[in-house]
Amino acid sequence: MGSLSLSIDAAVNNGRVALVTGGASGIGRATCLALAREGWKVVAIVDRDVDGLNRVAAEIAALGATAETITADLGDVARTSAIVPNLVERHGRLNTFVHCAAIARPSIMFVDYSTDLLDQDLDINLTSAFILAREAARVMIANGSRGSMVFIASINAQGAGAGSVGYCVSKAGLVALMKVLAAELGPQGIRVNTVSPGPTDTPRSVFRVGNTVMEQLRQRFDGAALRRLGDPSEIADAVVYLASERSSYISGHDLVVDGGLMASVYVATRNQD
Repeated sequence: MGSLSLSIDAAVNNGRVALVTGGASGIGRATCLALAREGWKVVAIVDRDVDGLNRVAAEIAALGATAETITADLGDVARTSAIVPNLVERHGRLNTFVHCAAIARPSIMFVDYSTDLLDQDLDINLTSAFILAREAARVMIANGSRGSMVFIASINAQGAGAGSVGYCVSKAGLVALMKVLAAELGPQGIRVNTVSPGPTDTPRSVFRVGNTVMEQLRQRFDGAALRRLGDPSEIADAVVYLASERSSYISGHDLVVDGGLMASVYVATRNQD
């Protein structure tokens, strides 16, 4: 039954065009490969890492899909606004939009956080998602397609990480944006959801905590009930599920993929006296 379901999904997905931001590494890369593997015909990757774009494009092509690389800094609003119209001009449609791009910073406490840093966080993590989703929605409505959108949010949209005020605020904004779009676009058959990963073994995580700490966390991560970090492919599986027809009645939902981290409960131990 599983193989039959997969073949049906591949047939449904055949011919579809996906746009994935932040696709040159980490969760974005894993998402691009998962979409190609599941039968999306065209996977367009947006990133500013040219070498990374080319590597992932070659991997997508090896899976039988057409890869298109788009080099862009999503902090550039004018450039961002043109990405979807240019893509549709080349391929005629856009069926799936996935926003994985996010800026990574070392820890900076709130009292030391500048408005320039906050503006940059919001531009890349949230405003670019708004712009691209707006353009994608216009195309999907005009074409009468039952499209799907997925934003990579974070468990930090519901909790908080000290030293990450810009990241937390912008990811919470993504969840709010998703809910508004799901409500407004639902009548047109367009589904919008978010995936909120817990700590995952990605280059961004390495940048954030350093190689030594990451090696320790790869051995054991006690913060999650499963006692390990997530793999980018596990987050990508959730994204592709929400992008595919397997989730045809799911919209306006934030899917948390965190290995049980948010289910953890503090347990008090009694002193033996």
